[in-house]
Amino acid sequence: MKRSHLLALAVLWVVLPGWLGANVVTNMDVAMMPDEADFTQLWWAAGPPGIMNSKLPHGGEILCFQSGRWGLAFDANHMRALRAGEWLRPMNEEQALQPGRAALEDLPAVAWDCAMTIGGQRFACVGHVTESDPFFQPVRIVESGRFFQRVVIEGLRFADASGKEFPGDARLEISAWPDRLAMNLELEPKSASTDGTVTLRLGDRQESAKLSPKTIVRLEVFGNGEPLPNLKADPALTVGFDDALGCQTLHLPEGPWKDLDFPAQLDALDRWSLTLTNDSDVPTVARLMFTQNNPRSITGFTPMLCDPDGTPTGLLVQISKDWHENAEKGKVPHQGPWFHGFAFIHLPAHTKRELLFQIVYARYGGNFAASLAQLSLIGWGHNQFWDQAAIGSFGESICFEPGRVQRRCFIDDLRPLMTLPYGRAAKPWGWAENCGGGDFLMWQDAQGQYQPMCATHTDYRAYGPCLTDAIYSEESAGGEVAARMEVSVPRSQDYLRVFIHLRYDVRHPMQWQRLAFFQLGADFYNDTPARRVALGDVNGMHEEWEPKRARNIYDRRDLPMIGAQPWISIHGVETADLQPGLADASRGLIVRSWRAVLGGRVMPQPYASFFCTESDKDNYRTVIELSPPPDVNELLPGDFVEADLELVVFPAHAAAYYGPDKAFREALDQEADTWRLVQREAAGNALDVQVKTGAVLKPYPVILAVSRRQSAKAIIRGGVGCLPLTFTGLSQSRGYRLLMDGKPVDQSVHGNDFWQTDYDVLTKSWRQTFNIPADSGARQTVELKYAP
Repeated sequence: MKRSHLLALAVLWVVLPGWLGANVVTNMDVAMMPDEADFTQLWWAAGPPGIMNSKLPHGGEILCFQSGRWGLAFDANHMRALRAGEWLRPMNEEQALQPGRAALEDLPAVAWDCAMTIGGQRFACVGHVTESDPFFQPVRIVESGRFFQRVVIEGLRFADASGKEFPGDARLEISAWPDRLAMNLELEPKSASTDGTVTLRLGDRQESAKLSPKTIVRLEVFGNGEPLPNLKADPALTVGFDDALGCQTLHLPEGPWKDLDFPAQLDALDRWSLTLTNDSDVPTVARLMFTQNNPRSITGFTPMLCDPDGTPTGLLVQISKDWHENAEKGKVPHQGPWFHGFAFIHLPAHTKRELLFQIVYARYGGNFAASLAQLSLIGWGHNQFWDQAAIGSFGESICFEPGRVQRRCFIDDLRPLMTLPYGRAAKPWGWAENCGGGDFLMWQDAQGQYQPMCATHTDYRAYGPCLTDAIYSEESAGGEVAARMEVSVPRSQDYLRVFIHLRYDVRHPMQWQRLAFFQLGADFYNDTPARRVALGDVNGMHEEWEPKRARNIYDRRDLPMIGAQPWISIHGVETADLQPGLADASRGLIVRSWRAVLGGRVMPQPYASFFCTESDKDNYRTVIELSPPPDVNELLPGDFVEADLELVVFPAHAAAYYGPDKAFREALDQEADTWRLVQREAAGNALDVQVKTGAVLKPYPVILAVSRRQSAKAIIRGGVGCLPLTFTGLSQSRGYRLLMDGKPVDQSVHGNDFWQTDYDVLTKSWRQTFNIPADSGARQTVELKYAP
């Protein structure tokens, strides 16, 4: 049984009797939340169209869309639908993300036509243009997330049977909601021909239009046509409907980008009311799209749907945004800056729901907020998948690139928190410099050939503002290994922490010249000149040295990481070699837990290797790798790796930090740019959690399941910074109170604005996440009580 299924069963065992006996569940609460099939997924079956620094030929451009109700496999290169259909029964996301479904081959083949007929001459769509400039990559991801996907394919080519092409500009837009899939074809002829017809067909659905100076053909492939709810909103919002996207729109007031005045407006919060009413005799859903051009503090914010009094409901709002524009390249469709937020809300017959839509910016409940967003790259280039997480509203904190398109690595830009650049004038509350680069599974086969992963899906579980949560799943092209990586970023007052849970399952034998289960620094992205590394555990440092200055060789290989919660530090920044844009920062990797079977044998501890690279001539770097042990040279079916990792980033100079955390500032004064900061975090957050009521599901970040009476109580010893604390199995979204050492916790600035609520569709329960202050060595009692 999968770990996620065991976790769900554990939560049900703890809370189900409480649901039956406490009389706190209302059918209305659950009826308005998303169900198991209310999700969307978008991925490349064989990986994206091109990966830099990879010489392998690409396996095609099969783009896959899926929800819990339908699926579509589309050949974006030859511009034709391959397979499409509705599932015999709805599926949940766990079922949808099972390995082996990379190309949706369980769907039936489908009839397809995209063509125009002019004077009896037929011109069929045969593909799209090929662009040498990645800025104009024609297959463009506009929005991607939990509820909504949109891809626009530019530069369509139409040709007759002899190969003669029709002159004109054309694009196809494919958009998807959990209950709807639609296509929108736009064509602008360059000739004066008007006597013609344009047809778009998929399966038994077909639409046609007369050729005109701007022809639009709209085809709804899947959709129920349920009645729209009545939507009323704050007069400051402009309410409308987007026919092409099939959703009601709410346009937010606009102001100049970056119009927040820090630090005076660190606690800024925007709120607008809205009301949804279903007067019909049948249930319906509200597909909502919140839009804003030139949003303020675009690099970090979290939209939330709350009750009218500001209490978080758990109704998730997808964040998609784009701030890219390039004046030298010229304007391209869908470039930034813009924000689009998407919500999917069920409304039973004859119901009314009043909500408050709010946007959290730099701080939430007085603490710097964490946010996760899909960042469109249109206007930047490559135009593929990119996720951006931020703490606060002043730049990126860490970025992920599903597909590894630009630098052949999954972890891209990485920045220290509240840190000024070294050696040049700058003001606080702006972008920190970049020490980016890292990767999940990196495999070069026995012949030394890099093996890219494919079918990379993203499951957005929580967008913030207390703790983000996203799961990436992918598999190797030959099905040798399936990978699942869960990534979370908590809000913080001191420095960036990133929690990573890895699970790799081997399905066919694997051999290698190089194999890394995780990389800190990547082969083609590792620019900060940090020269020293160290190994240790919670009790201290074991060894420190300076790796070789060399290119594409290992300095040391397969060193056992011994001790409790072992760690690696990379520090010793040579500031004289820092170029503009590079961060004066040290980094650390902590292995919080480790389970593995490799080569058929239990491996109780991880191993580390240190690979030497060269970013430019004479600019040498070290890549840190979690690697197989030296006596294992083949992985076998049934082997696996499961690990909890923590990635940390620190400013390398105490004077560069302008954040408010006094304890961290004092530690920087003594220990900046040394391994001691990593050891401080490893030991300080090696928490001792003793549960009194409920159950401990995870010791760090702390996850507690409530008891049958909807309460949880635990004693926590230790802690550094603001501890993420999540309670699961809640029977409703409100009515709970957090206590620390018997006293109610209230971190609010605007009222009810310091905790995060998320909904679990599998257990039909809620979870709430707080961030509580901690002091290393201290003992505190935390308790969640149901107190309506």
